[in-house]
This record gives sequence, structure tokens and C-alpha cells, in this order.
Amino acid sequence: MRWLRDFLGWGDPWRRRRPTPAEVRFDLWLGLFLTALGVIALEALRATTIGTLINESLLESYLWTLLMVVPLAVRRLFPITVMVVCSAVFYISGERVFPVAYSVVVQVALFLAIYTAWAWTPHRRRLFAATGLMIAGMFAWLIQALLTEVPDPGGSWMPASVGSAVTSLGINVAYFFGAVAWGQVSYRGAQQRELVAEQTDQLRRQQEQAARRALDDQRLEIARELHDVVAHHVTGIGIQAAAARHVLDRDPAKSAVALTAIESSSRQAVEEMHRMVGLLRSVSETQDTGARPGLSDLERWVTAEAGPPTLHWRRVGTPGPVPESVQSSLHRIAQEAVANIRQHSTARNADVVLRHLDGANGAAVELEVIDDGAAHGKQVPGKSGERFGLRGIRERAEVHGGAVEIGPRPEGGWRVRVRIPVPSASGGTP
Repeated sequence: MRWLRDFLGWGDPWRRRRPTPAEVRFDLWLGLFLTALGVIALEALRATTIGTLINESLLESYLWTLLMVVPLAVRRLFPITVMVVCSAVFYISGERVFPVAYSVVVQVALFLAIYTAWAWTPHRRRLFAATGLMIAGMFAWLIQALLTEVPDPGGSWMPASVGSAVTSLGINVAYFFGAVAWGQVSYRGAQQRELVAEQTDQLRRQQEQAARRALDDQRLEIARELHDVVAHHVTGIGIQAAAARHVLDRDPAKSAVALTAIESSSRQAVEEMHRMVGLLRSVSETQDTGARPGLSDLERWVTAEAGPPTLHWRRVGTPGPVPESVQSSLHRIAQEAVANIRQHSTARNADVVLRHLDGANGAAVELEVIDDGAAHGKQVPGKSGERFGLRGIRERAEVHGGAVEIGPRPEGGWRVRVRIPVPSASGGTP
């Protein structure tokens, strides 16, 4: 009987929540509607052959009908009480004016009361006790029917009283246990929905925690990068300052050259610091390798990365000096672009092209990632998540004053192109 105990929730600590104000208002309107419907159903019975019995106790018939339907207005607030009241009224009215029990509205009211008790009662042990009383009352009624003399038409081998009891037993068992089973299914359904909601909420909290950890890791990595940049430039400034101090009296020209280098390096340090602090707003997903990845690391990563898609590396132009922060950003932009291809495209091949440009508008470095696939799924490239999508590419490029071009190619596939201006002097290496 373990399955029965599990189905009935015997010993289950879960309790269904109290009804909402909207549900209580619905029950009030339902009670008013059934009250009006009960009056109509009683009048319909008066028009039948058993109407004479109702007319003999008309006021009492109306009273029993109202006592059956009015409690349903608070059925979810006091489910056990409503079930017990309706069951008692149904039994007493059947004894006093039995045609009232034949009313469709009265039958529906009792069924609804039993269903609501099993669907909404938070106190399951009380419910089992109240239901046990109902079962005892039902069998007492059936025993009474067996002991009551019923006119025997003589057309069956079964005595009339036994036939009446068997018929009543079948109807009542189907009626009663149908309401109980339906109510218990509703109760279990509410439990499952609440469990799913709790699991969903827990998963959301875990995702938020993971997002915060990823953000903290990213900020820590950028802080390390900022430390490396500042330390690099400050070390150079210290060396140049020491050289200027030694030659200040003997060779002022060399001292001026050293001071010029100090000025240039300090400006670059401030510029790099501004850029790296700006990167703290970017929360793109990165792999913590313990070192700042550069363009040489990008080439090794592309050639070693396994598909799909199969990556092809090209480098165009004469390599020039590129700041370390720009190298690091380009490396991660390429990783993000390839990740988007894998998640949202059917591409089998992708080209990663690095161009060193030197035009009238100044030097620049350009990274282009193109593929031969088509977008698939509910998300397409360019509409990926707020934290880990192409938004991170735009933010990284904007930090360095770069331009971004993202979109489909006329010949098919997708293009991510980032162009970042490069200063005339830099502490980085190509």
C-alpha cells in the first residue's frame, strides 16, 4: 500500500499555500451563482412527479438547498468545514425531504465540497479523520437502506432492498472516490508546480552567483593586467629618470631625450590605465591563463584550436607596435567571435584575419572573423546574451576607441570586424 500512502501524501510535510484574494473572490461569485442555480433546479423538480413531496415542505426544501450551496462561497478558506457541513446537510435533507438530494445543483455542490477539501486542505491528518467520518456515514446510510423495506416488483431474483443498496453503493463509491481522487490530483499538481518553481528559483540564484563569480574573476584579471601595464611603464620611467639624473650636468641634450621619453611613457601609462579601468565594465567570458594573451598567443590559439568550425589564420601587413592592452582585447574578441559561431551558426570553416594598417588616418590594427555558415536556433549572432555575447566585443573595442562591424555577408556567412587605432609609440610588442 506504499503507492496509496504516497498518493495520499501521508506524512508528507508539504502544505499548500492559502488561497489568494482573487481565488476567494471567485468562490464568493461561485456561491452566489450556485445559489441562484439551486433555486432554479428546485423549481424544476417541483415540475416533475416528485414535486408533490417538495410542495409539502417547500420552505424546508429551499432551506436545505441554500445550506448546500452557500458554504461553497468560502470553500477554499475552510475546506474541511465546508465538506463536513455539506455532507451533513446532504444526509439530513435526504432523510427529511429526499427529493432535494436529487437536485443536480445539490449533487454538484457536494462533489465540489469533497474535491475542494482534498485539493486545498493543508491539514492532511484532519482531512483523513473527516473523510473517515464521511465513509462511516455513507456505509451507515447503506445499511439503513438494506433494512428499509422497498416495494418489490418481483422481476428479479435479487430482493428489492438489496438491489437498492447495491445501486446506491455503486453510485456513492464512484461519486465519493471520484471527488477524492480529483482533489488529490489537484493537490499533487500544485505541489509539483511549487517544486518546479522552487527549483527554477534556485537555478536562477545559482546562475546569478556564477555570473557574479565570473564578473569578479574578470575584474581580478583586468586588475592584474592594469598592474602589469603600470608596473611596466613606471619601471621604464624610473630607468629613464636615473639616466637623466646622471647626464644632467655633463650632457643636457641626452638629459632632455630621457625626460622626453619619461613624458611619453607617463602619458602612455595614464592612457593604458584609463583603458584598463574602462575594461572593468566589460564582463565578457575569458579563460584565466595567468598571463596577458597577445597577438602571438592569438596565432597559436587559432592554429591549435579544434573545430568545428575549422579555423584558418592569416596575417596581413607589416607588424608594428601594438599596446599590450589592445593585444589582449583582440585576442579575447577573436575567442568571443569564434564562440558565437559555434553556438549560433552552422559554419564549418572560419577565417581569422589580422591586418596591420598604416594609412593617412594613422596606424591601426584590424581583426576580422568570417564564417561560411547560416544562423540557426532561436538566437542568432548579434543577439546573444547580455553578458557573454557580441555586446562584449563592442565594449572592448569602444574602450580603445575602435570601430566594430558585425553582420551578415552578402556572399553568405557572418562577419565580425574590429578596427582599433594604434598610437605611434607603445610599450607593447607585436
